[in-house]
Amino acid sequence: MKSEPMATEGPDCLRFPSAGDDMTDVDLLVKLLKTRFSHVAVRHDYGWPEKPALCVLDCVLSLNRHYDKFVHPRVLAFCQRYPDVVELANVQAELDQHANVGGFFAEMLNYSDIGREQTFRGVVRYLLTAQARHAGKREWDRLRAWAASVGPSEHKAVGVRGFALAGFQYLRMLFGVQTTKPDIWVVRFVPKALGRRVRDVTALDLLEAAAR
Repeated sequence: MKSEPMATEGPDCLRFPSAGDDMTDVDLLVKLLKTRFSHVAVRHDYGWPEKPALCVLDCVLSLNRHYDKFVHPRVLAFCQRYPDVVELANVQAELDQHANVGGFFAEMLNYSDIGREQTFRGVVRYLLTAQARHAGKREWDRLRAWAASVGPSEHKAVGVRGFALAGFQYLRMLFGVQTTKPDIWVVRFVPKALGRRVRDVTALDLLEAAAR
């Protein structure tokens, strides 16, 4: 199929560009996903359930880092060493004790990266504000509600340097949303299925709609 110009906004960006065919992009993806992946079981044991602090730490540390060799060992060691640091409120209290950016990571993770800690601090601040706008007795429940209430296109609202679409999507996954990150296989899969170029964020929006 000949490549079509990429739509930017509005309902036309959800329509499969085929003459005489009223199938939407979402319909097309639903059909394809059912055909190819209906045997795949949904996972519900992902990440660090009931431990928001570890989820955010895992997410920020994993940005452009090897997960099994670098990220998981550090998060696990942190969990074992500081079992009471579970909620973001606990993390913020610890961060407040380390006025100099970089001190928290250096002392509590034995890891020196001022830029990465700056990103971590920013994401924690954002989530503390965001979760307060949602109902739930526990912070974990409010964060899950936040993650389910937003979509890929809202990643810029975080406003934290070094934290973009991939980090935003992974964070939502850690809080239980059935979605994906914009890795190379995903961003190739959707345009190939639709027969035209689409933005990464549009591909993720379409996949979430199809999954629902």
